Amino acid sequence: MTDPFRLDGRTALITGGTKGIGLAIARLFRDRGADVVICGRSEDTGAPVAREHELTFYRADVTDENDVRALVDNCETNHGGIHVLVNNAGPTDLLHTRDVDGPIGTVTPQAWHQLIDRTLTSSYLTTHHALDALVRTGHGAIVNISSIAAAQAMPGFDVYAAGKAGLEAMTRSVAIGYAHLGVRCNAIRVGTIAVDHGDGNRRLLPSADTAPDAWRRAEPPAAGAATDVANAALFLAAPSGAYINGVVLPVDGGLGARSLMPWQTPRPQLPQADTEQ
Repeated sequence: MTDPFRLDGRTALITGGTKGIGLAIARLFRDRGADVVICGRSEDTGAPVAREHELTFYRADVTDENDVRALVDNCETNHGGIHVLVNNAGPTDLLHTRDVDGPIGTVTPQAWHQLIDRTLTSSYLTTHHALDALVRTGHGAIVNISSIAAAQAMPGFDVYAAGKAGLEAMTRSVAIGYAHLGVRCNAIRVGTIAVDHGDGNRRLLPSADTAPDAWRRAEPPAAGAATDVANAALFLAAPSGAYINGVVLPVDGGLGARSLMPWQTPRPQLPQADTEQ
């Protein structure tokens, strides 16, 4: 029986694949048989990563249409097309500064356009230029990396949230619009992921609270690992996800379903071991 989680004979293009979640996806896809192409804005950063992990790197700023056009041309000329597109690149560096995004009343028009370009326009450009190649395969797959910010308020990240919500809306439109041509489009709504941009697998745990009533408090789930997102991306991109289209899959450890109410009864515990002889 053929393994539905294999990507043999397929070319996968992963934007922002030089670190963190993107690199975790690239490594998993490589291990599952794909010819993996990653891109990033820095040749100095991307080329060594590609050599180390046996990937192919092309320098491209995915907010620049000329770069995107050249990136897709390279995939078609040197790799036989594009079977899987993962739109992962995002404005992580801008968000970490804490002075670009913010409340709508304080965000400048320049910052708005910069963040929307990095969260939404970039995915439009790659999808727009890769669609012909995806259609030609007869079974193209697009996986967009979204965020829980698309569905839940994140005060102070107003523009980022708007861009990711737009990405999820675009996901559904592309899914329905191109299904008859054999292209599927899904998204992953990512929660809290512990990414140190090294191995991407550092896992953060909630702080231990020893107060007697600590169990009553609403507590977010432990942070996930980049590999958790990669596993979901493989599921959606490979034949395993052949009947899944237009879905936004939460990979958030239950963060989106978390109750803000405290426990009203003692929370379940493991059964006590029977010590009787």
